[in-house]
Amino acid sequence: MNVRRGFFGLLSLGLLAGPWSCQGSPDRMEPITVREIESHIRYLSADLLEGRAVGTKGIEMAARYQEDYFKTMGLEPAFGASYRQTFPLKGSKPDPAATLEFVAPAVAITPIPGDEFVIRTEREDAPAEAAGDLVYCGYLVQAPERNWDDIKGMDLTGKVLLVEVNEPGNRPGGVFDGEDMTYYGRWPYKFEKAEELGAAGVLIIHDTKGAAYGWDVLRASWGNETFFLPDRNPRLLFEGWVNGETADKLLSAAKLDRQALREKAESADFAPVPLGLRAKVRQHRIYRTVDGVNVASIVRAKHPGARKRTIVLSAHYDHFGKDETLQGDQIYNGAVDNSSASAALLGLAGYYAQRPEKLEDDLCFVAVTAEEQLILGSDYFARHMLFPNDMVVADINLEMTNVWGETEDVFAIGARHSDLDEVCRQAAEKLGLRYIPERNGELGFFYRSDQLSFARAGIPGVWLSQGIVAKGPDKDLVQRKFEDYRKTKYHKVTDEIQPDWDLRGALQITDWARGIIAILQEREALPQFLPTSSFKRKN
Repeated sequence: MNVRRGFFGLLSLGLLAGPWSCQGSPDRMEPITVREIESHIRYLSADLLEGRAVGTKGIEMAARYQEDYFKTMGLEPAFGASYRQTFPLKGSKPDPAATLEFVAPAVAITPIPGDEFVIRTEREDAPAEAAGDLVYCGYLVQAPERNWDDIKGMDLTGKVLLVEVNEPGNRPGGVFDGEDMTYYGRWPYKFEKAEELGAAGVLIIHDTKGAAYGWDVLRASWGNETFFLPDRNPRLLFEGWVNGETADKLLSAAKLDRQALREKAESADFAPVPLGLRAKVRQHRIYRTVDGVNVASIVRAKHPGARKRTIVLSAHYDHFGKDETLQGDQIYNGAVDNSSASAALLGLAGYYAQRPEKLEDDLCFVAVTAEEQLILGSDYFARHMLFPNDMVVADINLEMTNVWGETEDVFAIGARHSDLDEVCRQAAEKLGLRYIPERNGELGFFYRSDQLSFARAGIPGVWLSQGIVAKGPDKDLVQRKFEDYRKTKYHKVTDEIQPDWDLRGALQITDWARGIIAILQEREALPQFLPTSSFKRKN
């Protein structure tokens, strides 16, 4: 029996049976097929898995599915005798009665929870009430390589920092990287920096353009249980967001004009501004510990010239689970985000499992968990790999893989940080595809998925994306469907399999990944970060 065909024959029964409309024949003879990608997506995004939230039965089913696939295809376990890397994740459930208050003589501002602020803490020992003097800190950026310091030596120990989202000059021709967001603009950096400065807490001022998503996304994600890695030793008493209207009220109460302050924050001579207000947070969160599970396998290189190097391919398989407060559909199926990428990862794993003799570098396929919880699974994996970091060639990350059809062009998110840019270009051009500059840099996608964990560990990584020009007469087709997905389905219960999908787009991405792997194996030198990047290879 053909092992690969037999596996998918079984998958076609039960859950995977039923109507499916997809352009392109599922019987194409390519090594990875539309039918295969379809089968993986259909299972992983099924209602039975209830949205694959961390700590649920559904995510365990998804982990077992991928583990069973690796076993069936004969891939080697990545963790000794196990395909699983299990580690503790600490869950923190929100307090629906949490309050945030700003007080001064004759002033009391109490924003509405959910509508005007969201708050959390990762410290189990945090007091029921935490407070501190409020200080406006602009963008809270310290970037010595860019001669930028928003702190100017001020002691912020025990203070509550009110900060703008994004970064100075985030516009064409602006400071830093113009309209392309850097890590300094991402909200995790703000929390990390506030913690480093000894602050009691930090509140980020939301605006849709600067955050790259609306308040509804924040309210949904922060209104549910969140997770963190306890070995990171969190120190902030609280962290959260306030909306723009609340920030206007605060600064007005301090007799300051927010627009004028923001303009000052755009200049390198900005210094923090004490607001004469005291912020008080009351919350009681409930904690639990669950197992986080990364599922990984290895195809050992069996080419006569094989080296002891490893190329990592990654995709996260978690999503947001269920929201029982919703009317009607309550399941975040996450068909595009990220079952499509998991399907591509599994397809590539099966392809190379049958061709180890073509490999000079080992391939590690890792299905990481808790990406939606601030890339926790890949963070843990990158810090606890069973092979040396300096022998890891690169990370090829698959995220929201194209389900809308083939394009004439492609781009690689984050390639501009390293000489992977040229590798990705060569691989694309060998497939007859135009390689275009990274798009949507203002959305900070590189800092929002698992390739970031590898970059932090000193390993260059990229997220492979479809381009903007569709093959065929309707050149805007793929981009139009992608934009509709972002507006109406991303991180919503509507992210489900659609009848108009064309999974030849996913096959195109797997072909490109294979081309990148082939070129990386031809190179003697490891890819390096560029001198302009904030990331560096670690010795």
